[in-house]
Amino acid sequence: MKLLYLAARPPYPPHKGDQLIAWEQIKQLKKRNYRIYFISFISSSEEEELIIRKLSPYCEKIHLLKLTKRTMFTNLFKTLINFKPLQVNMYINRKMKHSVSNLFSEIQPDIAHIQTLRVAEYFMEREIPKTVDMIDALSLNMFRRSRKEKVYKKIILLLEHSLLKRYEHHVLNAYNQTFIISENDKRYLKSDTIEVNPNGTYITPQYLAKYPTYNKEKIILFHGNMQYYPNIEAAYNFATKVWPEIHEEYPDYQFYIVGKDPVKKIKQLNGRDNVVVTGFVEDICEILCKSLIGVYPMMSGTGMQNKVIEALSCGLPVIASTLALQGISDINDDEVIKYTTNEELKIHLKKLMTSKELRDRLSANGQRFLNANYSWESNCEKLVTTWKNIV
Repeated sequence: MKLLYLAARPPYPPHKGDQLIAWEQIKQLKKRNYRIYFISFISSSEEEELIIRKLSPYCEKIHLLKLTKRTMFTNLFKTLINFKPLQVNMYINRKMKHSVSNLFSEIQPDIAHIQTLRVAEYFMEREIPKTVDMIDALSLNMFRRSRKEKVYKKIILLLEHSLLKRYEHHVLNAYNQTFIISENDKRYLKSDTIEVNPNGTYITPQYLAKYPTYNKEKIILFHGNMQYYPNIEAAYNFATKVWPEIHEEYPDYQFYIVGKDPVKKIKQLNGRDNVVVTGFVEDICEILCKSLIGVYPMMSGTGMQNKVIEALSCGLPVIASTLALQGISDINDDEVIKYTTNEELKIHLKKLMTSKELRDRLSANGQRFLNANYSWESNCEKLVTTWKNIV
């Protein structure tokens, strides 16, 4: 089958959630003999060589359209005229639509798969077999963020929430099938036409076999993209409101904040009360395997937290907020520790730090649960089955 795969961002390097999904899906689809024609957007030519080199083994052809940051910013002002979400207008202009239309005519795909609401506009009115992966409910994400911001940001976020909510329902009506990764987000969007298709993990038992058995270090770890607001909020809240008490009682432990491009307020935590801000690390598995406990105190955000999936698949005992676990169906108290308040977090974390038996049990059960229920093979099987039915 000839597949046109359109994504807002190139999948390599897979530092963000949407990039990771595209990267893993494209590799899986190649194994299933799909002929993949990939289209995405880049802001500078320096990215092009690496992306093409990495994607070429899996794609018949790769089209990278240049959409500069200046153009993306200018595009935002179209919201004042067309009342479409800022995040949609940022990726759309007449020149880009013409380019994608020409590429479609050249490729003549059997089906088009669009990743994220941000670029759904390109195929909204085109009558072809087509699916869209919203990944998560962006309008819900904006609403949750608005509750934490100051007045001027709150107004912008609430406006974007309203525009996104209306636009999401236009997309649901325009596409043959919509995918999303979380049951919670599906309930929020109130549509029976959405198919929940959770993420998998590349960290399988076979993948972990190449790693030695590391001696555990006294590290409490949080990891994620440290320019993403929900991650910044979670790490900062933990470091300033929870960790000082833990550090005072257990001064030989360290709290690691691991992830690409930490913002200034996160960088400033480095060195305070045994907080270590690493920035980007080449191999996340290595540090996950060395750490004693993973803590994921998410206070906002939507969809499925890949960071929790990665931690569990490495056998790291995890303590997480109920919001951090919203996209992981049927996980129970034998596999992860859940909490709702900072006081509960402190109590559970101290208990986990002092009980090796509890850590070992959570490690084994969490890893077993993950391996049994989440894989990129099953994620792509759902895509393929849907596409065959539509075509």
